[in-house]
Amino acid sequence: MDFASCAMNHTFTATIMCRQEQKAMNTCMMKYANQAEMDAARAEWFATIDQRKQQREEKEEKRKKDEVFWRQWWDKDLSKKPGEAGEGK
Repeated sequence: MDFASCAMNHTFTATIMCRQEQKAMNTCMMKYANQAEMDAARAEWFATIDQRKQQREEKEEKRKKDEVFWRQWWDKDLSKKPGEAGEGK
């Protein structure tokens, strides 16, 4: 069993009951969470800044287009009440 599932089953007693799983997790983290891995992750983060910025801009542009579409689709005129001015007749 891994630490996360053990901790989900033992809320208050997780530090005592899941000690073996926690030690295994910490050993794994110490093995892979070293300075070289952090530097590689940082380099990847900075290398993809422009790509992430472009994705955010594309997502925002799509959101704006969708908003226009849905406003036209529903054609909400909040000043009108349903059934007025020959609607539905």
